[in-house]
Amino acid sequence: MNNSSIADLYRVLGVEPGADAETIKKAYRSLAKKFHPDANPGDRKAEEKFKEIGQAYEILSDPEKRRRYDAMRSDPRGGSACGGGCGGGGGHPWARGAKPAAGSIEDLFEMFFGRGGGFDPRAAFGGFDGYEDAEEDGDRDSEVWVSFEDAALGNSVTVRLEGSSQPLRLNLPQGAESGLRLRLAGQGAPQRRGRGDHYLTLKVRPSDRFTRNGLDVASRVKVNLAQALLGAKVGAPTLRGEARVSVPAGVAPGTRLRLAGQGIEAEGRRGDHYVEVDVELPADLNAEEREQVAAMARRRGWEL
Repeated sequence: MNNSSIADLYRVLGVEPGADAETIKKAYRSLAKKFHPDANPGDRKAEEKFKEIGQAYEILSDPEKRRRYDAMRSDPRGGSACGGGCGGGGGHPWARGAKPAAGSIEDLFEMFFGRGGGFDPRAAFGGFDGYEDAEEDGDRDSEVWVSFEDAALGNSVTVRLEGSSQPLRLNLPQGAESGLRLRLAGQGAPQRRGRGDHYLTLKVRPSDRFTRNGLDVASRVKVNLAQALLGAKVGAPTLRGEARVSVPAGVAPGTRLRLAGQGIEAEGRRGDHYVEVDVELPADLNAEEREQVAAMARRRGWEL
């Protein structure tokens, strides 16, 4: 028997025999993605190829098993590659030192892992999700954009992650802020055993109605000159809908009115909501209105 009768695991993965562990891992990931059954539904040849790739990697990724395989590959007549420890064991003829006949990858895999060491690609790798840049440990990272209101109130939102065709329902924690990382256990990329996790980094879109300071929220409300001079009740937006706000007579522009407990609720505390008053002055007074304003100014001694 010569070297050609032994399955060439390096050729299966498309790497040189002297390739380092990182090169072998990258080659395996690329081929596994290409031939994964979920990416080739109903293609038995692709599934068999995927199985061979997985079996080759199972051996070459283990330093001790790779050493034994290399020794057997360089001297196929040297006896068992298992030494004293083939998995599944004691009764296996290769474990007793019989000359191996590793003419196929299946033979090699059984030699190193025993008859019970079958390789199930779907159990080992899970479903294929189409990601092109899987992390080394199988974890994934994505950014998710949500509205200011959904983040502040801790709403349930539907998002669509890059590379995934299925929408995801996400329950946000109350008071969530940009930069918060959420973990989806087992939702990452395929790896040798199971799947990694998927980490979502939250991005909160700026609101055109609200700003935030800790648990406090602020918004603005516009009042006309009469409301500012005489006082009025006006509607102001809050996180939980419109609230009626009492504007005091003679309010100054920029005055902040506090709505206690109407801010963001998180960790057992709730902030306040502040309404900043903007006074809109009329720019198109007619002659009669101008005279009325001038008369009031004269009575009050205002300089014109």
